[in-house]
Amino acid sequence: MGEGKGTFQKWRKKVNKKVTTLSSKTSFAVDRSKLRKQINGIEEEIKILKQQIGEIVNLNRNSLFSVSMVNYQLAQIEAKENAIAQLEKDIEELNELSKLAGVEEEELVPDYKAKQTIDDITASYIYNCANCNECYDEPKKFCEECGYNMD
Repeated sequence: MGEGKGTFQKWRKKVNKKVTTLSSKTSFAVDRSKLRKQINGIEEEIKILKQQIGEIVNLNRNSLFSVSMVNYQLAQIEAKENAIAQLEKDIEELNELSKLAGVEEEELVPDYKAKQTIDDITASYIYNCANCNECYDEPKKFCEECGYNMD
């Protein structure tokens, strides 16, 4: 009976370790995801500012254009690029912390040996009659061309 308790304790320790590892992986992944989402949002804001600069330049193409007309947008772009650099630095620090914790970011690699590809899954399936090779978009009980049982 005492041996069963020891086995349970070992099992419990293993489960706790796995839960802690999973929790750490999830935490690091969520934090990285949040930072990347912020970076994507800032990059979109930079695109909008660049569009504004283009519009200002276009509106003033007939008059004398001056860089001072777009100083605000240029300053905003610079500030946002600095923010992106800081967020990327934060991601690198997070990667280092995760390595120290023994939890590295897993790189998603496509499985080329998989039986089904996304194209196979999303492609519309075509049903063929085994007798006359008539094609149908949906399954039929009997072929409409030759009457063959397609079940």
